[in-house]
Amino acid sequence: MAGKTKASKEQVIRSRVVRRKQVNLRVEATFYHALEVVARQELRSVPQTARQLLEEGLRQHISGRMLVDDIPSHEIAALAAAGGAFDWLAEEPDWYDDTCGEPL
Repeated sequence: MAGKTKASKEQVIRSRVVRRKQVNLRVEATFYHALEVVARQELRSVPQTARQLLEEGLRQHISGRMLVDDIPSHEIAALAAAGGAFDWLAEEPDWYDDTCGEPL
């Protein structure tokens, strides 16, 4: 170390500070597809999207913040009903009522 100049020591220190580590992950095809969808929506590459989501998730985990559901369930149900996707259920017989199943 005696042969190193001050400039080269600073370069070594700087290279350690900005150095990034690489994470290689194998994920399920459905998970990868979801990453592709998000990446397309945000006009990013899949690796950029994965990195962003990983960093956001770690920040939330480390800070102890819980994700808050910003849309109440009754609003989601109203949206689903208004969309008509469940209209076919109106024609289905009622096989179950409040007395069916095990008591809570």
